[in-house]
Amino acid sequence: MWYKKNFPEHLTDRELDRLNAYIGHSYSDMNLVGQYENAVDILINQITKEKHRIDTVAHPLLYLMRHSIELGLKENIKYLKKYSKLPLSKSKTHSLSNLFSEFEKHYNKIAIESNFETELKVEYNKYTSDLKGIIKDLGEDASSFRYIYSTDEKKVFDSTETINIYELKKKYDNSLVFITHITDVISPYTNYIDYLNFDKSIKNDSLGFVRYCFDEYQKDWLIEKLNEKHKTVTEKSTWFDEDEEYFLHLKMANKKCYVIPMKK
Repeated sequence: MWYKKNFPEHLTDRELDRLNAYIGHSYSDMNLVGQYENAVDILINQITKEKHRIDTVAHPLLYLMRHSIELGLKENIKYLKKYSKLPLSKSKTHSLSNLFSEFEKHYNKIAIESNFETELKVEYNKYTSDLKGIIKDLGEDASSFRYIYSTDEKKVFDSTETINIYELKKKYDNSLVFITHITDVISPYTNYIDYLNFDKSIKNDSLGFVRYCFDEYQKDWLIEKLNEKHKTVTEKSTWFDEDEEYFLHLKMANKKCYVIPMKK
C-alpha cells in the first residue's frame, strides 16, 4: 500500500525511546480509554490534513470509538456499583445500549439517595443525549467494525449504509468528556459516602457532600489554604464560609482529609 513506509535505517536514541511502549504503565481500563481517544484524534486529524477519504481507515477508526465507549462505561459501572450497592446484571456484554442501561441504573440510585439528581440533571441530559445518539449510530452488533459478518454469518452492515464521521466525532467528543469526568463531577457525594463509612455522627448536621478531599500528607497545606480563604472558628479544624454561609469541618479518615460543609 502507498501508505506503507519503512522506518529510517538510523534513528537517534531519543527517537528509538519514543517508539518504546511502556505497556505496563497502564493500571486501569480508563487509561486505555484515553489511548483509544488519542488514536481516534490522530487518525482523523491526519486523514483530514492529508485530504484522504475516511474509508481508508473507517472500520478500525469506528471500532476504536466503539471500544473506548464500551471500556469507559464498564469502568464507570465498576465505580458506581461501590456506592449503589446494586448487583451487576448487564456488565458482561459488548452491547453499548445494555451497558448504558446498567450505568444509568447505578447512577440514578446514587443521584436520588445523595440528592444531586436535580442539580446535575441539565448537564447530565445534555451529555447523555450525545452518548445515547452515538450508541445508536455505532450499532448493537458486537461484531460491528471488528468483522464484516456477525456470528450468525449475516453481513453486519448493508451495502448502502454510511456513517457521517464529521457528525459522529462531535458526539464522540462530548461522550468521552462525560465518560471520563462523571466520577469527578459526583465525587463530592461519593467522597461523603466514603467518609460516612468511618463516621456517621456528622450525618444530621452535614449538608450531604464533601467540599475538598486530599491525601493526609497534604493536611498542613490544606489548613493553610483554608486559613487564607475562610474565617477560622476553631484552629486547624473549623472555618466559616461567608459566601456560602456554612461551616467547614476538617475530618480525617482512611488516610485522607475531608472538608465537610456543616450547619454548625
